[in-house]
Amino acid sequence: MDSRRGAEPPGDLTTPFREHLEHCQQLDLRSQLVECADYVQNVDLLVMEFLESYYLVERLWRPDAALVRSLEDSQAELVLEPFYESLELDVVGPSDSDREGLTCLSGAIDPVPQEQHPALSRRGLDFVGLRDGEPGRLVLGVAQSGKDETIFVLLLRALNALAELSPPLRVVQLGREIVRGGIPEDAVFSLQLCVSEPGGGTDARALGELTRDLAEAVSARLATVPQLSGTLDGISLVGVDPEALEARCLRRSWIV
Repeated sequence: MDSRRGAEPPGDLTTPFREHLEHCQQLDLRSQLVECADYVQNVDLLVMEFLESYYLVERLWRPDAALVRSLEDSQAELVLEPFYESLELDVVGPSDSDREGLTCLSGAIDPVPQEQHPALSRRGLDFVGLRDGEPGRLVLGVAQSGKDETIFVLLLRALNALAELSPPLRVVQLGREIVRGGIPEDAVFSLQLCVSEPGGGTDARALGELTRDLAEAVSARLATVPQLSGTLDGISLVGVDPEALEARCLRRSWIV
């Protein structure tokens, strides 16, 4: 067993949300547009998959199972390697006065070990960060791997990670292995979708607008679930390119 992995992970964790994510990763743009529109109209179906996945991880994850970070052989997949541990960034909104600090605590991680589920190439997070302010304000970040990875898929990838990392045992684990100072079990998460190559076509723009609508609907619906009330504090879209990363300043397009 690789010493970096620690204790053996729990059994099969092929969650319903992960299966749906990987289905959508294989759809063409027009099919994703239809899928996203369906979920905007029936957001409770997507939330049901999220909750089924959350409760599956909550039930099966063992306290001694280690959080799995991406290994060196998977790093070649990452387009935005500058998301590294201790990187400090500013995230700026429509006005320069709307500015928030973000410190990356980790580069890419796989919320669930690869051997515990069938996975495609883009399966996890690109970084875990800590927002300025009170302890426990964590950012789960996903970065576009290329123009073929849409904002819709990024949203699903981020929500999947939230379902797999927000159960209390996993929050404690994040505090122990990533934050290294501990965080409260009622930690607050925000999701950050990082786009480097926004689509310019009609379908791509429509999918982007629908994805924002879906993000807003999912966020509002999860806020009504007692166990998750207050867990999700915003989903945002930020533009990322090499110049922005070099300047350590990312521009936020929207937040819901």
